[in-house]
Amino acid sequence: MALYLALLIAIAAVPGRADFYIGAQTGLSNENVKVGQIKFDRDSAFLYGAQAGFRFSSFAIEGQFYRAQHDLLSNDMNPSELTQRMDYYFLGVNGRLGVPLAIVYPYLAAAVGTYHVNLRDIGKKSDLSYSLGAGTELTLGKVGIFGELRYIDFKVDLDNRSWDMGGLNVHLGLNFHF
Repeated sequence: MALYLALLIAIAAVPGRADFYIGAQTGLSNENVKVGQIKFDRDSAFLYGAQAGFRFSSFAIEGQFYRAQHDLLSNDMNPSELTQRMDYYFLGVNGRLGVPLAIVYPYLAAAVGTYHVNLRDIGKKSDLSYSLGAGTELTLGKVGIFGELRYIDFKVDLDNRSWDMGGLNVHLGLNFHF
């Protein structure tokens, strides 16, 4: 209770700041993929994207797009089906709630959106998904540098199979505040 009260006082003591921002991000997509009883080895891939949002004091809301491409390998499959290429992108809305200190903005984040998945020689599918994360943005003048750790979870049904995907992603990027 005392910690909650201290956090509430810290947020109330900071003057309100409102700004619009646009930015670019890069990072590491680290997916666990499972199809029925077949489990693919964890695969990490480069991700890239962009975001635009509005921040008022401790709350921010942003539109977000990012993309990654994975080469999935499995020891559970026969040799002719050993690899699978997965390309996906996320398009959604991300909300942030944090403590807007002078130049540092630590926050918790939650996003909802659509993952569009393309599995080579199998097909394409989109489905609703969510992510949860935590991060920090360091703002120097009009430029913010951020880092975020995000857990994602999504499923798509392709080729009469349910593809269950998710994992921890690392996002790093720049925001330009106006």
